[in-house]
Amino acid sequence: MASARSLEVKVGLLILAAIVLLAAFILVMGGINFQPTYELAIGFDNPGGLQSGAPVKIAGVKVGKVKQIEFSVAGAAPTSGESLPLVQARVSLEKRFQSAIHDNATFYITTQGVLGEQFLAIDPGSTDRPTIQEGALVRGLDPPRLDRLLAETYDLMHTMVGVLREHKPQLKSVFEGLAKTLQGTGAFFDRNADKVDRLADNAVKMSEDGVLLVQGAKAKYVDNPQVDRILQNAETVSASAAKGVPQLLEKDVPALLGKTRSAVEGVDKIVSVFSSPEELARFKVILANIDATTQSAKLAVGDAQVVASHVRKGKGSVGALVMDEQLFDDLQELARDLKHNPWKFFWKE
Repeated sequence: MASARSLEVKVGLLILAAIVLLAAFILVMGGINFQPTYELAIGFDNPGGLQSGAPVKIAGVKVGKVKQIEFSVAGAAPTSGESLPLVQARVSLEKRFQSAIHDNATFYITTQGVLGEQFLAIDPGSTDRPTIQEGALVRGLDPPRLDRLLAETYDLMHTMVGVLREHKPQLKSVFEGLAKTLQGTGAFFDRNADKVDRLADNAVKMSEDGVLLVQGAKAKYVDNPQVDRILQNAETVSASAAKGVPQLLEKDVPALLGKTRSAVEGVDKIVSVFSSPEELARFKVILANIDATTQSAKLAVGDAQVVASHVRKGKGSVGALVMDEQLFDDLQELARDLKHNPWKFFWKE
């Protein structure tokens, strides 16, 4: 009787131990944590493969888990003022980590390894910024859409294949022309290999000569002591001129201004004397006489021109005397005869 009761006690203890182990296993595998928690809502346009129950980590340390993924509730808005995200991931974080998550924190989805489980990672942000309050809605970074990238790449490649098929003759002619161009270019370089080498040598020589020219110009016009002396002399002259001009202005300008003032006063006196009505009348008479004299001189000049014209034409006594060569010869012969026979002035045969 006693052995049967002890057997039942052993079996009961074994079952109780199995139940305790099962409960512990469930607690460990289910990630049940008895730490106080608070909730945040993370907005995504597409959370990718993130699932409920996924861990939330800061620097690789688990600080919570994703409780639920749902569409955004109408009327809700993120604290940053951006447009309302399509999906909200409600996360439960341990209260002890709340002071480490600031309002400029970054929420993004990543994976454990290359092909591991996706989880929500948090970059805490700046320590000088305020912390995120419980129940706040913040915007997260959407994960890269590999499926969408592959779909768009496939569509682009399909479009390119269609275009290539439609323009196959044109592409063929283009490639044929390109091949001919390349062949012609290769043949040209083969025929003119020596010339190309000479051109390259000349280019190298020209570059070397240019370097020597620059060095010579630098030595002559930059590093030359004469240039430095010229610049120093120019600076000295400019400094002297800058000092001398104010002195010249102080010394000569007052004298010039005094002489100019005296000249203006003299002109003013002359104008005041000759601006009277009597003097103006005299000036008018003088101008009239000058005008009459000018007219008479014009007439005299005209008469003289007429007389000179008549003389040149041989008209009149003077014209005949001046312009008649025969008369000039006779007079010359008469003068020569009288010079040799002066007695003819007193005796006539």
